[in-house]
Amino acid sequence: MYNTNPIESGVSYGTKGSLRHKHACKNMLEVLQDSTITADLKHVERHWRDAVQQCRHRAKSSATKKYILSMFPYPSGNLHMGHMRVYTISDVIARYYRLSGFNVIHPMGWDAFGLPAENAAVERGVDPEEWTHSNIKTMREQLLKTGIIFDWDREILTCSPEYYRWTQWIFCRLYDHGLVYRSLAEANICTMMVKVNWDPVDCTVLAAEQIDENGRSWRSGAIAEKRKLKQWVVETPRYAKRLLEGLQKMPHWQEVAEIQANWIGKCDVWRFRLPLKTADGTLLDETFDLRIRQPHRLASAQALFIRGTHPLASPDAKLPYILKETAMNIVGGNKMHIICVPDEKSSPEEEYFLDARIASEKNDLDMTLARSFGVELKSSPTWSTLSDQDVVQIAEFGKYGGYETSERLLDWVVSRQRRWGTPIPVLLSDDAEHKYAVRVRDDELPVFASTVGHPQRIPCNRLPSGFGIPETDTLDTFFDSSWYYLRYLDPKNDKELIAADKVAQMPVDVYIGGIEHAAVHMFFARFISYFLNDIGVTKSVEPFDQLLPQGVVRGRTFLRTDNGKYVPEADVIQKESTFAEKSDGGEVIMQYEKMSKSKHNGVEPLLVLDRDGIDLTRLQLLSSAAPRAPVNWGDADTKGLKKWLNRVSWVVNEYVTQRSVSSPNCLEADSATEAHYREVYNYAVRNVSMLLEVLHLHNTAIARLIGLTNSLRKAEASLFGRSVEVERCVHALVIMMQVFTPHTAAELWSALCSVVAIDETKWRRTEAVTEQDWPSVDADADIDFVLKVLDLSCGRVAVPRQLIEGLSAEKVLKIASEGSHKWFLDGLAKAGHQPLKCELQRREGLHVTLTLHFGDSLKEEYVKKLLNEMAAHRVKTKKSRKIATVSN
Repeated sequence: MYNTNPIESGVSYGTKGSLRHKHACKNMLEVLQDSTITADLKHVERHWRDAVQQCRHRAKSSATKKYILSMFPYPSGNLHMGHMRVYTISDVIARYYRLSGFNVIHPMGWDAFGLPAENAAVERGVDPEEWTHSNIKTMREQLLKTGIIFDWDREILTCSPEYYRWTQWIFCRLYDHGLVYRSLAEANICTMMVKVNWDPVDCTVLAAEQIDENGRSWRSGAIAEKRKLKQWVVETPRYAKRLLEGLQKMPHWQEVAEIQANWIGKCDVWRFRLPLKTADGTLLDETFDLRIRQPHRLASAQALFIRGTHPLASPDAKLPYILKETAMNIVGGNKMHIICVPDEKSSPEEEYFLDARIASEKNDLDMTLARSFGVELKSSPTWSTLSDQDVVQIAEFGKYGGYETSERLLDWVVSRQRRWGTPIPVLLSDDAEHKYAVRVRDDELPVFASTVGHPQRIPCNRLPSGFGIPETDTLDTFFDSSWYYLRYLDPKNDKELIAADKVAQMPVDVYIGGIEHAAVHMFFARFISYFLNDIGVTKSVEPFDQLLPQGVVRGRTFLRTDNGKYVPEADVIQKESTFAEKSDGGEVIMQYEKMSKSKHNGVEPLLVLDRDGIDLTRLQLLSSAAPRAPVNWGDADTKGLKKWLNRVSWVVNEYVTQRSVSSPNCLEADSATEAHYREVYNYAVRNVSMLLEVLHLHNTAIARLIGLTNSLRKAEASLFGRSVEVERCVHALVIMMQVFTPHTAAELWSALCSVVAIDETKWRRTEAVTEQDWPSVDADADIDFVLKVLDLSCGRVAVPRQLIEGLSAEKVLKIASEGSHKWFLDGLAKAGHQPLKCELQRREGLHVTLTLHFGDSLKEEYVKKLLNEMAAHRVKTKKSRKIATVSN
């Protein structure tokens, strides 16, 4: 039996014995006016903490799954407000779907390998593993104090052998399918000597994605150097075209899709990896990455031109010059000279891709420049008749590429010269150059992290000497996180990466994290997901359905105007609207910037939780901005938020009081009143649900709950005791607010359940608020009808459920064209735009969304212009109606 007794919290719920002694001398009216639940909020939270944390909505085994995933943290040792925000957002979504009857998956884990832990451990003279596990323990304890509910039984650590065994297994599958390269050998592995980005501070290789626009390392901030090293790389360009086309099928990705598409680039060239040789014909451990629009041109190519910025170019050489190395033409077998050309001697009509192109025999400038080095560009007629497809087939057969790909996307360099990472599961031959390499067999996985840096000869009959040496490089941590979303679904499986029945729980329905990961982590995660789908491990191609990129949390930052130095807030004094440094009176400006230690603007989450409590902290993070927008910490209207909670408390008090004194024979509310509050109920439930599930505007959802509270406060007091619809509104308010303020809602629900309801059948009042069903819209009420064009919302209107639910897309389009969206669609038609296809998405009792597809002639700029005109038209129409009403 659920405890329905509210705690003694200083708030009266109109029940005997629930008041503190300090209220004993007050009359009932004074008590109700003193309904300040926020005065004892932390007391409320302490009382309900265990109950709220332990209560899980019991979904039916047949219920639809809903996989809510927030990006897992690096275990630095302490939570920051950015963590608090992203995990609070995911917690709200998870709570909403649990209450809506879904089988919710909401896991947590740790992105535990990487340079920061290794460097920190070295500085402290401890082992990275010890340091990492200590930090995980600390952060797990901190997360448990936040009130956020995670599925801790699904917890994963990327540094645990149980996890990285399968990271290595994925590497081995890529190896087997020819997507991993290092050195030329008979052991089924192609060559790759690559020019890499070297971080001189952290002493490791960086992927191109880890270098910023200024050429600096993403972590150390050092200018990256170019070095040539033998590295393990993954051939992600082979999937570039598919990954780019896949983005077009992801309507929920919005700005993330645009960022990733820009990163991949146009996929309209063909890639060929050409063997390189020295002047004496020795094969080199690197290949020439040639990308061209017309594959047949390779058949007759006699020379290649490169720019001075090409990896093969010498930075100090005077241009033009001819390289000693030559590239082999994989079609004719002839050697192609490589000439480094200054831009002023290049033909403007000839395109370079990755700073390289074929020298054209049809271009006079090319012919002249080639002849100056004794190179003739005229080819044998034998090869000039080959088609594009002929050349592609030759390349595919010889494993020289031959696939359509990006103009600029490079292979993914996954080698890292550090110890604390997933060991690369490869054995190298024991000769001085480690010329040969074979992967570790599956039954020998995992290769333990403790063996990295301790090379020893291991028997291996697949290598020439019969012995091999373990690879000392470790994998890029982005490799670890490229598949973690799968392991959450089957974290304890020691037989396979994921069982077939668990695969059905993919994809992730809502993925929450920083938009800064759009071009790196999410690209690699999509690549691995596509690959695993190709080899039959998974059923879904895309790993994530909806993305919710959250904005950063910014803190008050104080900056000297004379030298740009950041000043701690404790060292600043305020004089009216100006700021100065205490020590010398130097002028200081205040602005909001992303929190960091160097800017002295960080806020310790646990201190905030201790000061304000969990529920008020959650409201501050959620109410001041939409999830996608940045939050200026300390800018939230704390007084306003407290006032709302106190007003909800007042509403609950009023209901409990009136139900306590109501008799069974009291008059029912009149039909007009009931109709009004029925409309209030449906409007609130529909809007809050849409804002949480579809629009992801948590701040606006809170505003709608505040609006519902204000509507109830206007009700005549006696209605709380005799109106079925007012009762329904009060219960809906408490049930819905729990996704934001779970502890406060638990206390208020217990108060509601302390009296007999008018209609006891609507709720399970002997059970916790966490076990209630999310309120639903009435069968004859309105639901939202949303029109989308070019992934833009082009009108959201309320339409009767009975009119629109169950209709085909064509009939819904007719309703839009003739009524609800007539003005907008008429505007498109006048400009010559007619829909070519329409798609329908719906959720019963919530919304119907019609997506219209037009030809390429319809541009986003025009749609936005028409929407602005439509908004102005509505304002004008509303003013006209108001004037007409006043005149009458």
